[in-house]
Amino acid sequence: MDAFDFRVRSVPFAYRRIYAPGKAIQMSGRSAHGLTLVMSGKLQISFQNGKTEVAGEGDIILQRFGDVYLLEAIGDSPTEYIVISYLTEEKDFADTVLPNCHIFTSEHRRRYRDAFERAAETHGTTSVCGETLLRALVQQILCHIINEHYTRTLLCRDDPVARAKFFIEENFDQNVGVREIANAACCSPSHLRALFRKVYGESPIHYLNHTRIEHAKEMLSSNLFRLEEIATACGFQNVYYFSHVFKAYTGVSPGKY
Repeated sequence: MDAFDFRVRSVPFAYRRIYAPGKAIQMSGRSAHGLTLVMSGKLQISFQNGKTEVAGEGDIILQRFGDVYLLEAIGDSPTEYIVISYLTEEKDFADTVLPNCHIFTSEHRRRYRDAFERAAETHGTTSVCGETLLRALVQQILCHIINEHYTRTLLCRDDPVARAKFFIEENFDQNVGVREIANAACCSPSHLRALFRKVYGESPIHYLNHTRIEHAKEMLSSNLFRLEEIATACGFQNVYYFSHVFKAYTGVSPGKY
């Protein structure tokens, strides 16, 4: 895999917007690169060549310097998003480093949401290190996007089982199932089950739960967290289901462990 080194030179703005359905903005040529995270609702981006794409909740729109497009909120409810404008020291950054797409769908939505919200909160503050922190946050977001894209491309091309394993280990704390895992592995759920069992001797869901339980054991051993907090942090919908799965895998309840 290629290695990239780049630096964010400035961040002109980072702020939150809410658009009513049908509201649009015409961009006649961006003066900087942009990152737009859809917090809720949908945004449609239309280009001069007639190409139109739709970004839903959790998607990130990657905008390049000089892009000409129409950005419109669609659907029946308002669209909330956070937009960041940035410049890098490298003139060919967008062409050589960024993924070759306009809409990036991440497998780590909570990570990006937190980072975008921190960037929006940091912009315009009176902190003595505000600008430095903002540049660091944007650089971190870009690094995550680039790393996730190239890791996904490499694993998806070479090994769907490795791709599934990577997805599980990165998203065990999310509400995911076999369909999401299979989509990440670029194959059907039934095909993934067969491949996964052949390599690991268990189903993807069994491996997911095993991964969750191992993380739960670490949190329990620290004596710092309540059962409800551990259940949420390990991807279980409630403490009762967490206790049920934990006992099934370990033979004892979380409290006794």
